Amino acid sequence: MNSDRPFKQKPRIPFMLRYWLAIVRRTAVAAVSVAVVIGAAMAGVLISEDTHAWPTALLQGMLVGLLAGVVLAVVIATSNTWHLWRTASRHGLTPAAEAAAVSCTVVFRTPVPAGTTAYQLTDSVLHALKKVPSPRIDEVEEFTHGKLTLICASSPVGPVRLRVSIETDRDTATVTMDARPVTPWKRLDGGASWSVLTVFEPHVRKAVHREAGGS
Repeated sequence: MNSDRPFKQKPRIPFMLRYWLAIVRRTAVAAVSVAVVIGAAMAGVLISEDTHAWPTALLQGMLVGLLAGVVLAVVIATSNTWHLWRTASRHGLTPAAEAAAVSCTVVFRTPVPAGTTAYQLTDSVLHALKKVPSPRIDEVEEFTHGKLTLICASSPVGPVRLRVSIETDRDTATVTMDARPVTPWKRLDGGASWSVLTVFEPHVRKAVHREAGGS
């Protein structure tokens, strides 16, 4: 049956809300753990005061623990979303839910003339990235044959380590870029790793393309 009414698309969730929800999912385990610990501690205190009121104590402990877990998840998600907005604005990026991922990785391949070495490509990438005004490169941690590691100041949350690995096989170069917080235990960085990778990726692509003889 035909209808004259126009087809209505489902409204898209704003990027920042999608990111906020992604952070909530990533912090769910920690929030539940906090809720269980606080709830059990609260119930234990109440039961020790009145052993006959343990059903009420368990209920109160569960409610207090649930509230603590929700507050923790909301605070962490909101803080990270704020940092993402600031970092993305600083670099002229559009915030995306993918920014919640830590680490951030991209792999691409490009044809190169036979005889092109990984060192040539790595050197070109380093020179290209040094010309990018932001994010600022604080340190070249590694620069060898096909390996480049940079420490970048991207966000108030902390510095980011960017690794660029280049391998050549006959007439093809495979480039792997990986960005993650310098602090190894961090699982959230307010989009800092995503920002570094998003800003630097096109410059790396252009550098490799130029070295390969492209215009």
